Amino acid sequence: MNDATTRARAQLDTDGMIAFLQALVRTPSVYLPDMPGANEQAAAQLVYDQLTAWGWQPLWEEVAPGRPNVIADLAGGAGPGKLLLFEGHTDVVTPGDPEAWSYDPFGGEIVGRRLYGRGAADMKGGVAAMLFAARALQLAGAPFAGRIRLLVPIDEEGMMIGVKALIAAGHADGAAGAIICEPEEREICIAQKGSLRLRLVSHGRIAHGAMPEEGVNALAAMIRLLDQTLRIEAQLHVEHGVHPLLGRPYITPTVIRSPLNGDASQINCIPDRCDAFLDIRSLPTIVHEAIITQIRGLIQKVRVDHPDYRFDLEVIDDRPSTETPIDHPLVQSVATAHQQVYGAAPIYGGVPGSTDGTILVRERGIPVVVYGPGDKRIPHQPDEFVDLDEVIRAAQVYIIAALGFLSDSTS
Repeated sequence: MNDATTRARAQLDTDGMIAFLQALVRTPSVYLPDMPGANEQAAAQLVYDQLTAWGWQPLWEEVAPGRPNVIADLAGGAGPGKLLLFEGHTDVVTPGDPEAWSYDPFGGEIVGRRLYGRGAADMKGGVAAMLFAARALQLAGAPFAGRIRLLVPIDEEGMMIGVKALIAAGHADGAAGAIICEPEEREICIAQKGSLRLRLVSHGRIAHGAMPEEGVNALAAMIRLLDQTLRIEAQLHVEHGVHPLLGRPYITPTVIRSPLNGDASQINCIPDRCDAFLDIRSLPTIVHEAIITQIRGLIQKVRVDHPDYRFDLEVIDDRPSTETPIDHPLVQSVATAHQQVYGAAPIYGGVPGSTDGTILVRERGIPVVVYGPGDKRIPHQPDEFVDLDEVIRAAQVYIIAALGFLSDSTS
């Protein structure tokens, strides 16, 4: 370990980081249109104020009213070089039923070395770690070439409009790599499943349930189409097998609704419209457009036997699967840092869902590594927590990884 690394690690304010994390968890940042005051703005304000107090000059960019991204740069003291991104979102999912929790979902209670609360792991622990790692580097004199940029967007849990706005504004341009600080249980995640979200709509004609021949049953049409569509999953399993880090691809229907015209459902009426939503999780070898084309072909196949059926297909979101080579300098910088902090070789893994990193890859081709504190399976569950010692170690890994990557001239 060199002098710069030792000096920077010594500057890490662990007590301040834990206090900041607790305040962040105690700040509800669930985005729901009908929940006043429960959005990302207050959490973003904490981030902005902390950076300002450290003498940074963060940017505050509203993506939508009350929904700001925060961006901040730390220039290296060793002159020009690469741009490294650290990224972490401010929004969290709803806590659900408070009665299912043993702790106040927004209490930020510390029990032993665990901090409990919605977003503690996903991903306010990672946000605190990346901020305070950058602060430690600042206090150590920013002993690196190039620039570190902190991206703190909104809406990762939704349609990812925050990171899309950051990219559109140019904040990712020219980046040599990005560390996404999501909870991955000490794994260095170099692959992420893709996420293709589709809405299917079937159109029919209302009629009496006792005389179905007088109408066109939109619900029956959708059932027939879904039956055909779900068979694609089995084909994908045969063609693409099991990815060593990501497992199998899946096509999952998550919502089906009928009728759609606002009328109450009536058991003796054939519905005239129905929609269904598919959550498709893919592997790097799968081309999303090929799946869409295949489903369009199934629509035509169903209509051969039922020419009165009509369907629409809408692509809601299309996030590619990603995979960064294990020998990439960014991956190796994180691996070296993990080895130094934990005294053991890292485990390489894959992200079972998708992160904002998929958009960085899709739009700018930026290599990404997903690495952050917290159990990768605890997000969105009651009694979500993060281990505070893991937050501290993640910040140390970020310090060492940033110095290693920015000093490497090969990437």
